Amino acid sequence: MAHYAGHLIYTCRDAEGVIEVVDEPTARSLHFGTRARQTTMFLRDPCALALNYTQCLMSALLLVPSPGAALILGLGGGALARFLLRHLPQCQVVAVERRALVIDVARAFFSLPEDPRLRLYLADAADFLRGPASPHDLVLVDLHDPQGMAPLVSRLDFFAQCRRHLAPAGVLAVNLWAGSRDDDLKRIMRHLRLCFDHQILYLPVAGKRNCVALGLSVLPPSLPVLRERAKGLQIALSIDFPHLLSELLRLNPHLLLGKPPAA
Repeated sequence: MAHYAGHLIYTCRDAEGVIEVVDEPTARSLHFGTRARQTTMFLRDPCALALNYTQCLMSALLLVPSPGAALILGLGGGALARFLLRHLPQCQVVAVERRALVIDVARAFFSLPEDPRLRLYLADAADFLRGPASPHDLVLVDLHDPQGMAPLVSRLDFFAQCRRHLAPAGVLAVNLWAGSRDDDLKRIMRHLRLCFDHQILYLPVAGKRNCVALGLSVLPPSLPVLRERAKGLQIALSIDFPHLLSELLRLNPHLLLGKPPAA
């Protein structure tokens, strides 16, 4: 068992390994047998995004500010689902999770709501993606195991399958975290660039090894439009979208400002 800063309040195990819930004074976290947090939830504000990488994933809203449908691959404790359901009342949310106990824990310990706009699928993401595709404005990929990104994500056809489920102007957002699999990360990023014809925005997560990548189906809007959206989203969602946009601009001027990529 990993050594945690907080108090272990629940543990269980399935064929995939350990699932643990740890409480600290103001937050609760989900772990898969290591110190890496799969989900963190503020006890007084369950719908807020407590981890920086989840806020970075929401930078996709700069490109699709009013999604009508979102597909989440990898439920974890349900942070992304809770956030979308609370703040985007027009959004229908589909979440795919292959571990039944993870869904049970999200319900019991992480305030995952019973909501008619939320459809949960107990399925392997690969099987779900091969099934009938319906258009989603957002596809959010957060598939990990204790060692890093799930091996599924490094398959050659993974992002092509994800893109089948995107609306024509939709955005894919993926949490890239290598863990102990650095070679996998290079392969994943190469596949992502090929699938989206190099229309990829990168947003490193401050202070972490995570990086969020956004796959764009169409060219982004103009900078004035993005800045106005960032201001409005900051007011509506209490996330510093102007800062997220500033970082995206700094790191991706070739797409957002029409400048050639650095040599």
